[in-house]
Amino acid sequence: MEERRKKAVEHRDIAPRLQEKWNIDVVQSRYSETGNWYAHLKKFPAALFDANGYLLVNSEEEYKSSTYLKKGKELSINKPGISAIPGYVRFPEQGPDPDIDIHALSVSEGNSKLVIHLRRERNQTIIKAKKKHAKSFDCEICGFSFERVYGEQAKDYCEVHHLIQLSEAERETETRIKDLAILCSNCHRVVHLRNPPFTLAVVKGMLKP
Repeated sequence: MEERRKKAVEHRDIAPRLQEKWNIDVVQSRYSETGNWYAHLKKFPAALFDANGYLLVNSEEEYKSSTYLKKGKELSINKPGISAIPGYVRFPEQGPDPDIDIHALSVSEGNSKLVIHLRRERNQTIIKAKKKHAKSFDCEICGFSFERVYGEQAKDYCEVHHLIQLSEAERETETRIKDLAILCSNCHRVVHLRNPPFTLAVVKGMLKP
């Protein structure tokens, strides 16, 4: 509880900054890095932000009747947080970086940059090892090959997807080669259309025949 209060103080300026950046017309906004804990909403319409997007709460009636928002001493939402609630909007600038934790957001303001969500460190050694030992650089979901389409110069290009989210880890986590997957850019982005990401099997099932 004390840790959450400390974070709330550290993050108190983030919600209004995001509200202004995305031109969201509400009278109250709250921010939680994980999307699980917030101070109660008292004015409406309101917005709840996490590191990847936001949820609009249009009225007090909607707030009180929602089965997703648990009202105790604080407002709580079951994991994975507000991202699992219908109506959640992901920031459109969210895009994957092939070799790091995809769930991160930074807002540029003049010459300074406000880092909203700390990126967990990715060990480049294991990523290089995955590429070195991969039998193929074909996408493990759709089978796309950069070499077949673009030729020799794109032979070993691919994106590396982490099957275990570092954002869900409470401490340093050991990543093994089998915890990584070779994906093309398109499939990698579809995997991360939601938080938590879709499994490879689910995205494979989305493919049109």
